[in-house]
Amino acid sequence: MRAQRAMVFGVVGALAISAISVGLRAVGLPINLELLLGTSFGLAPGAPAFVIGLAMHLAIGGAFGLVYGWLFERVWNHGGASTGMIISFIHAALIGMTVGLTPGLHPLVPERLPDPGPFFANGGTLGVLSFFAAHLVYGAIVGHGYGHVAAEREWAPSH
Repeated sequence: MRAQRAMVFGVVGALAISAISVGLRAVGLPINLELLLGTSFGLAPGAPAFVIGLAMHLAIGGAFGLVYGWLFERVWNHGGASTGMIISFIHAALIGMTVGLTPGLHPLVPERLPDPGPFFANGGTLGVLSFFAAHLVYGAIVGHGYGHVAAEREWAPSH
């Protein structure tokens, strides 16, 4: 497994999710994973909490990149953007359910921060679709960046 490559593209994918989230907030969707993460330990909402949450999101993205790399190599025997997108759909489904637990786990939700709902459903259909779309982008980035796995290189015809 190429752990460094998996982590780097996991961070790049998490940056893409954060960039997409900025755009979504600009059009009125209340998707702010970075602020949720940064305030999860009791920090007041604001720039410091956002920056800490962004750092947490990037670290989590790197860790998930490692999981994707392991899955590419050990489970699917296949890498690439399309495989990454398949994994990311499963990833988003699991994380989306966890996001639904936010009111019971987060000290500021719903008193000071809005409850995102499972899969960011409190943002409506567009919130759910955006949540899954952002994760599909993540999977495509990690899969494409990670590239083909050892088993695929063995299958390739020699020229």
